[in-house]
Parts: sequence; structure tokens; C-alpha cells
Amino acid sequence: MAEAAQAGGIAIPAAVKHMVDHALVERHPMLVSYVDVDDRPVLTFRGSTQVFADDKLAIWVRHADGAFIRAIGRNPNVALMYRNEDTKATYQFRGRAAVSAADADRRRVFDSAPEAERNHDPERRGAALVITLDSLQGYAGLGPGGPIDPVKMTRG
Repeated sequence: MAEAAQAGGIAIPAAVKHMVDHALVERHPMLVSYVDVDDRPVLTFRGSTQVFADDKLAIWVRHADGAFIRAIGRNPNVALMYRNEDTKATYQFRGRAAVSAADADRRRVFDSAPEAERNHDPERRGAALVITLDSLQGYAGLGPGGPIDPVKMTRG
């Protein structure tokens, strides 16, 4: 099947939105990478990862003054990976993260996080991290002919 490419913009497909929004509850948590303040790569699972807009993801970060938030303040570039080993669906997202102090964003990101994640921060002391995507690529699975429904999108 031919690769579906979209240059000039990102519009997360509905099926991918569902996978991201249900990643933790379906036991496929999202993996996030960033560079810490000492310029070392860090990988971390983030169960609160969710779609925020057609071209944005969001994460509720429980420790608003933690290492992840400090690192983003210095270098906003992040990458995220979704993988479902059963279906072989694999998606990589790249973008720039920023903390949103807007009350509406904080409420929305917290309230949209899975219950298990909300239960870790019942006083809502964390931070809403919004990621503006620069690229999305991947596929819905693997078949005899290779990737199924490949997607490749970049911000133009």
C-alpha cells in the first residue's frame, strides 16, 4: 500500500487519536524522550498522554517542578512512541513541548487523563504539558505486503 504523506500540516487521524487516548488503559503506554539539563537523553513512560488538538498532544506531569519540566524549559524538543505489539501499530511523534498555565488547559488535561493517573495527583499539583507536533509517522500494523495504512505528516 502506498504511503499517505501530508506535508504542510499535521492532522492526527481518528484511529491514531483513539490509540493515543486509550494507550494506558489498553496496556500500551506512550514512551516519551527528552534531553535533561545535563544534555543526556531520557526515556520515560507517560500514562497521561492524550490528544489535545489535531496537531497537539498533552501530558499531565505530576511534578510541576520536576526534572522533566525543568528540561523542557531548556530544550522543548520531545519525541513520543506508541507501539501495540499485538497489532504491530507503531507511531512516532516529534514536537515541541511547553507548559500551559491556562486554567482551562490544566483542567482539561488533568480531567482527560486516565483515572489511574489522576489518582496519583488528587490535589492537581502537576503541570499541563502541551506538545505541538512537527511530525507524525507510522503505520496501523504489518501485513504480508508490509506496513498497513502508513502515515507520514510534517509541519510545513
